Amino acid sequence: MKKLVALLLVSMMATVAFAGLDTNSDSFGVYFDAAGITNTVAAPLFTPFPVYLLLMNPIGTLTDAFECTVTPTGAPYFILGTDLGPVALDIDASANGFAVGRASPYPIADGAIKLVTWSFMLQAAAPLEFRITQATLNSIPGSGVPVVSGGGVLRACGVASGDVTLPVAIVNGTTSPVSEEVNSFGAVKSLFR
Repeated sequence: MKKLVALLLVSMMATVAFAGLDTNSDSFGVYFDAAGITNTVAAPLFTPFPVYLLLMNPIGTLTDAFECTVTPTGAPYFILGTDLGPVALDIDASANGFAVGRASPYPIADGAIKLVTWSFMLQAAAPLEFRITQATLNSIPGSGVPVVSGGGVLRACGVASGDVTLPVAIVNGTTSPVSEEVNSFGAVKSLFR
């Protein structure tokens, strides 16, 4: 009986697929690839590199708006371009703030929604950290977290680091801001002995 239960649990776990590093639902993160796998990168000076704001593992299939503030701190940088995707409009005029809506729902690719694509370029060989917090014009006052909307229904979201005061991504840093918990098959199997 124990073997049957263990086999069922392992097979159910294999069917659950999460995107990238962050396995939490409705979680904002900054990544250096569109799949949400890389949140740390070494970047040379004066060389453009892509940066993505992703909503990982969105709840439901309907997300047509988001709001947050993304704050890079540390090394001096240039933002060479910001792409919100087709038919998207940002009504937040603040430098790092977003209040973006689309005429149609965002497409979900491999469990993630690409909200923003930037082209960054560093001016100094120092770490650059990214933090995500609530929007300048927050639709859920006092929440302190990013918000998405789907069909007029607001959803408070988390951030990849688990805390809006901690960085979600680092350029030229030494640690990963998103913790990964890895279990071997043997560790899972030992739970049922």
